Amino acid sequence: ARTFDVRLTREATGSDGGAVITFDDISELVSAQRASAWADVARRIAHEIKNPLTPIQLSAERIKRKYGKVLTEDREVFDKCTDTIIRHVGDVSRMVDEFSSFARMPEPEIAVQDLRAALREPVTLFQMGSRDVDITLAMPDEAINMAIDRRLIGRVVTNLVKNGAEAVEAVREGGAAGEDYSGQVSVTLTREGETAIIDVIDNGTGLDKENRARLLEPYVTTKAKGTGLGLAIVQKIVEQHGGTLSLDEAPVTETRTSGAWVQIRLPIRDLSATQEAAATSVAAE
Repeated sequence: ARTFDVRLTREATGSDGGAVITFDDISELVSAQRASAWADVARRIAHEIKNPLTPIQLSAERIKRKYGKVLTEDREVFDKCTDTIIRHVGDVSRMVDEFSSFARMPEPEIAVQDLRAALREPVTLFQMGSRDVDITLAMPDEAINMAIDRRLIGRVVTNLVKNGAEAVEAVREGGAAGEDYSGQVSVTLTREGETAIIDVIDNGTGLDKENRARLLEPYVTTKAKGTGLGLAIVQKIVEQHGGTLSLDEAPVTETRTSGAWVQIRLPIRDLSATQEAAATSVAAE
């Protein structure tokens, strides 16, 4: 989806004059303005909401410790209510952390590193902690040395694998999965000339085709829960590295009939070229 600014100007040259129609593609400008506005909103939300969360949680925990042992009536209701307060405070706190992260995206600390290492660490953590989803990682044997911020690239992979795992879980919760359904998230790194390509494919619920392009905008999500900032953060980090991000439907295979396919293409550049691109991005903002 593109946004155009259309202008009609009449030539002031008498009866023989014509008109000039101009079409300006302002899609990137609109997207940047929207992201800037959301960053300001996120900054305010993080500031106003985060401060009272800690005393609320500490108070609920203290009430539970102090009075939980002496209550003889409605103990089950007491425990349920205090646990609900603590759990929901934790949910709001995580949401505020996402807003804060989006509002204060750190500048990348660029260094020449092996891209494979940036992918291996977050995927390994998911493989160790996820029992219901088969998470695989395929990478070339040769190192892909390029100028990146390893921490930020790791964050990109973490967000995408987490999205894939949640999409798989949504299929199970929706009751559409058959008895032989097996949740899968695959992460693949390949090299194509001077471009590194990261593909994250799952067999979950897939992406809404109609609003797919808008999923990269802040606070746009298809999940029942979530802030919709995950892909917006991923998009920002990819742009900081001079790359591009695309969303598509997962290729159909014998074991996958639906799902999402996120592809990231990063230019393999040296340190000086990446720092120059980052400086240009900051200047443009």
